[in-house]
Amino acid sequence: MQKVLTGALTLSALMSLSVQSMAQTEATAGKKLQLEEVLVTAQKRMQSLADVPVSVTAFDGDKLKKAGIENLSDLSDYTPNFKMVEGGLLPNVYMRGVGSGSNQGFELSVGIFSDGVHLGRPHQTRGAFMDLERVEVLRGPQSILFGKNAIAGALSLISAKPGDELESYFSGMTGGPDDIQEFSAMVSLPISDSFGVRAAFRSRDEDGYMYNENPALDRDEPGVEEFSGRITFGWDPTEAIKSSLKVEKTNRVQRGRQFETSHASALTGCSGENVTLDGIKNTDTEEFAEIDNYNVTLNVDVESAAGTFTSVTAASGFDSEDLFDGDSSSFNTVPLLGMEEYDQLSQEFRFTSPGGEFMDYIFGAFYQSSEMVFDESTPLVVRNGALADAGRDPLGCMINMQTNVSADLDKNFYMNSDAWSGFVQLTFNWSETLRTTLGLRYVREEKEGFRELFLYQSGTRNNVDPVTGAVLSALNIEAHELHRIRDVGVTLPSLNVQWNATPDVMTYFTATQGAKSGSFDARNNNASEGPGGGGTNFEFEDELATAYELGAKMALADGAAELNFAIYHVKYEEMQVSVFDGVAGFVVSNAGSALTQGVEVDSRWLLSESFMLTGSLAYLDFEWLDYREGPCVATDDEDICDLTGKQNQQTPKWSASLSGTYSVPLSSSVMLDFTADVSYKDRHFTSGDLDPRGIQDAYTKVNARLAVGEINGRWSLALVGKNLSDEMTVGIGSPTVLDVGGFRGTLEPLRSYYLEGRVQF
Repeated sequence: MQKVLTGALTLSALMSLSVQSMAQTEATAGKKLQLEEVLVTAQKRMQSLADVPVSVTAFDGDKLKKAGIENLSDLSDYTPNFKMVEGGLLPNVYMRGVGSGSNQGFELSVGIFSDGVHLGRPHQTRGAFMDLERVEVLRGPQSILFGKNAIAGALSLISAKPGDELESYFSGMTGGPDDIQEFSAMVSLPISDSFGVRAAFRSRDEDGYMYNENPALDRDEPGVEEFSGRITFGWDPTEAIKSSLKVEKTNRVQRGRQFETSHASALTGCSGENVTLDGIKNTDTEEFAEIDNYNVTLNVDVESAAGTFTSVTAASGFDSEDLFDGDSSSFNTVPLLGMEEYDQLSQEFRFTSPGGEFMDYIFGAFYQSSEMVFDESTPLVVRNGALADAGRDPLGCMINMQTNVSADLDKNFYMNSDAWSGFVQLTFNWSETLRTTLGLRYVREEKEGFRELFLYQSGTRNNVDPVTGAVLSALNIEAHELHRIRDVGVTLPSLNVQWNATPDVMTYFTATQGAKSGSFDARNNNASEGPGGGGTNFEFEDELATAYELGAKMALADGAAELNFAIYHVKYEEMQVSVFDGVAGFVVSNAGSALTQGVEVDSRWLLSESFMLTGSLAYLDFEWLDYREGPCVATDDEDICDLTGKQNQQTPKWSASLSGTYSVPLSSSVMLDFTADVSYKDRHFTSGDLDPRGIQDAYTKVNARLAVGEINGRWSLALVGKNLSDEMTVGIGSPTVLDVGGFRGTLEPLRSYYLEGRVQF
């Protein structure tokens, strides 16, 4: 930790000296440069980013557009220690090396909030990402104001609201090599002095950046067709009351997946199909994933001399159906058909003091009820290659590919949840430069979970015969039924001390505790007892975190630059993990304890009236302190491995980004903008068992955008390039299913070029 602290202070000092030197140059030239203030609601009240004692990265709508940030995954290139990757079944979100795997029983470790509404399920990340006023990424546990499940951080999406003037725009994008066609539009109408309507939509169609050479399909993948629509009504009946009602819906259909076999298995080594990570795959299943997301949110603010009363009422959820080739090969081993339905209702009441008094405060109460149904089925074809690799000579291949048993599997999972909490945060302003904030949140949650699995003879509804049952049991697949209820309460405190060392330097220290809900495993294939058993681990406990953070936010160069840094130390207990069992399923358990610590630095620098430079740098040190019953690499003979002292997946030691924007007028009415972004991620593991075949080497990606448009913003035309360095990178890696010795990974997008046009009325 001392080395981390020394490195951070040294880096800060060097950047400070550089900025001050530049400031002297600008002053000599007689120029006065000033950064635009960034306003955020990270503490549930509007504040300058420079005054918020939290490690925050914020993007306004203009930055999202110029950077070509189309979804949450794109944020990874611009946000220190944040990463969202596509898994085989569900998106995985990580903050400071902490995240949740692909299991319907998990809450996300990074709380995602849309206009104040918690979206805690991975499929809810597929919702509308359009017409946003800003995006705020908060790192570290945010339990007091954002709730129990923001244990690694919170991501807040704030959609644009109706305004006082008529606004509208239409934009389109086309390009390749994935043949993307995207259109979006918005219109905002002030119907009266107190009532307005804003409507937006986005349509996206792309063929995909991978090629499936299987003769049965012969198509580009993963193709996407997406349509999102949102309408927001704003009504301010009096000067003291402001309200908005948002209704949005997204339909997304994906053809194919990103998984590709990268290392030969017992079966793929014999079939002769491509096993090189090169964007060419060979899956025989016509994979698809369709999801319908909805969100209805009513926000009401009532202002008075005593403060602001806020009510946030919401209904959200989704329906999804997907077919996934579980073996990611040309063999019809395990095509998984899954259907999931989720609905949640939530209500938050909050009262916020006006601010500026000796004691500022926020207190409130929250309630959420949810229900989820998940059904999965598949025909299982177990070949000898699922049990052992007999070799790849003609005789060995004949043995590998011989069918051992076949059966039909049906799995049903149900879970409902009721949670309520009360919270309070008090800030004592001891002087103009010193303040202390105390926070407390109590959460009570009751959950009921039910899982059953049936095994039938192929093509029938008859139970499997004893021989088939014995073979499947050896593969950890057994018919079973489990039902449990959990009722847990947790108290989460927080302490923050904030000191303005000078008018331009704010420092802070935070000590806080966070938690993530325990739940029930939706995906395990057995009910056995003992380590890794589906019965023992059907219910898993709350994950807990104790975090310390020291940071500073500095205005430099007489307001032309800013430099922020944070040093953090977070210990996790009962960490929830989902890992491949080495055969056909995933096991959820409380792994033990872990420590994540590091440094985050970000800066903005207005070098001239035409040139803005922004950058970030993050160092991450993750260590399992106690993980003695961890997963083993699939090629090992052991069933359980000790990962104590080792790192986690998705934990690059270093990550960095640098972005420059140059703007120059071509005439009195036309402006040229050029933006270039460089992002770097260090070498890291992509699979939870730390399989060396899943190591992603360090890489640097380059994006660029060249735009010309009218200065008043009425029109613009831009040429956009993403991943211009054409880096071939993997998001998630895992061993192959029911196929000994193989490995696969989800390939991320390669180099692409697009042409954008926008007209504003």
